[in-house]
Amino acid sequence: MNVEQLAVTQIVQMVSICSHLESYIDSNDKTLLTDGHIDVHSSEEQHSKKNFDGRVTVQVKGRTLADGSKPPRMFSISRTDLNGYLKTQGVLYFVVFVNPKTGKSVPTYALLNPFKIQHLIRTMGSRDRVGVRIRNFPSEPSRIEDIVKLALQSTGENPGMGVDLGQLKDLSRITLYTDGSLNLDAPVRLSRDDYDFTLVFETAGGMSVSLDEELIITPPDYVGQETKLAVGTGDFAFHNPIKRRVDKDTIELELSSGLKFQVSEAGHVPTGVVSLSMRKTLRERFNDVGFYLTCIDTQVLRIDGVENRVEIASGDGQQDLREHFDYLTTLISLCDHLGVDSSLVELEPLEGTRGQQLIGLHGLMIEGNEISTAHHETGRILQPMGAWSLQLLVAQDSDGGKWICHDFFHPELGQQFIMSWEDESGERQINRVTPYEVIERQHLPFTLNLHLDNLVNAYENIYEYPDAPDHANATVLNLIRAADTVPVRKSEFLHAAFSLNSWLLSRQGRLPQHLINDWQIAARNGPLTQEQRLAVRSLKGQSSRQELEDPVFVEVACAILLGDEEETAYCLTRLDETQLAALQDWPIWDLHRAANSPAAGDPEL
Repeated sequence: MNVEQLAVTQIVQMVSICSHLESYIDSNDKTLLTDGHIDVHSSEEQHSKKNFDGRVTVQVKGRTLADGSKPPRMFSISRTDLNGYLKTQGVLYFVVFVNPKTGKSVPTYALLNPFKIQHLIRTMGSRDRVGVRIRNFPSEPSRIEDIVKLALQSTGENPGMGVDLGQLKDLSRITLYTDGSLNLDAPVRLSRDDYDFTLVFETAGGMSVSLDEELIITPPDYVGQETKLAVGTGDFAFHNPIKRRVDKDTIELELSSGLKFQVSEAGHVPTGVVSLSMRKTLRERFNDVGFYLTCIDTQVLRIDGVENRVEIASGDGQQDLREHFDYLTTLISLCDHLGVDSSLVELEPLEGTRGQQLIGLHGLMIEGNEISTAHHETGRILQPMGAWSLQLLVAQDSDGGKWICHDFFHPELGQQFIMSWEDESGERQINRVTPYEVIERQHLPFTLNLHLDNLVNAYENIYEYPDAPDHANATVLNLIRAADTVPVRKSEFLHAAFSLNSWLLSRQGRLPQHLINDWQIAARNGPLTQEQRLAVRSLKGQSSRQELEDPVFVEVACAILLGDEEETAYCLTRLDETQLAALQDWPIWDLHRAANSPAAGDPEL
């Protein structure tokens, strides 16, 4: 029995039923390296030069197969042959196993495209031969054509061509060519060992090149997409969770970066697994842990208001977790009482003594416990809270009995703050102020219980007293400085500064200092509008004509706001040392410094 002849005949017959293919394969094995080729045509009709698409080189090997044996999954090929196939731009390699008794044959193949050959040679080390994975050759004409067309497409691969990745910066398209057997219902990593494929990269400039890259393909369902769902249990809810498929039976809802909920749909009753990791801030961890424990207790998951019963197993260490949640609940209660944004509070610095101090503070302020100390006097307390602090007031209650700890900035504190000083004649002067005049400037950015929603009302209450507008203006400047000092609270501080400055504009009119503050607040949120820039130029013109008080200060501030560095430099030469030091202490100077820093182009600024 001529096994080689039977092998070639088998492949020729299989290719002959494909309307776009035409085979030219010889069984005499006299051709160097290969046995022939398969032509690919674009038309199903008569094949001609006009519809000729290209040619795929083939090699056919025949091997005997004993009764009851299965064809091997690997076939050995020499280094010499692989190097030769590189020079023919790859080869479609067939191995046909023939049973000499029955004549039955099992055709297999390996697509040895140039990049795969290069990969095989790399793995050989010092060996002369390497095992190549072979697959069953399909009998369906469409599948056969897919394999041959992929082999033709891969002839464009050129392992010897160096590609400057800089040329691919304007990449417009990546095209993946496969043999049609790729299943994209689940994530897949395309490697040369497991799949036949070729990748073509195209740039906007028209360059097209095949590159030797592996590819990971993740279907949209597995990547995860933000939903419009509301997912809750008990008093806890998360909105717009990310939904992704884990496998064909399991869906994951990422409620937060620390809380993921997986639901398996394989059984009759959905089963759930909750994954919890400890996030660093108080509000994040409270929400995550609270949801987790409530879900275990109720076995109910609410999605868009519809309750779904799920089976959720509780893990080890649950008692420790519940004790930790009690601690978080106490801290959240204290934060809510003081108007503190608990999403700013990091928990790690509160471990140990600091955390216990806050628990004690909760007892004083919410549970009505009295301060137990031998010495009592009215005064302020600065209570650290990680990187932040709380400003508190210790005073006797109205009956003159218990000493109580108060929120220093609470709108209903019921305390009046008085500033006193001696005038030039030595006479003592007294003026009413707000708590915002009492707090030191350096502490303002880091104080959490400022109750800035009551800021305007606090100054409205003292407006009839002397110097109230000046105090309010100073607070506007301090808030702008605070926004520059603590970027994480920038929005909070700038909003408060804008509200208070708008109140001053409504009370005192369009005074230069209020206009400049309005513009520098806006400049910290983005470029000034054309209308704002025209208004700045108008004010700068008034100062140039000496129509305003402190015209040089106004002029240099306007130059900074306009970004006119040459004009700013000129205006600065007109200031003496005392005036320059005063200007450098104002937040307008921070805009000038930022514009002239080496990182001025950094998007963080």
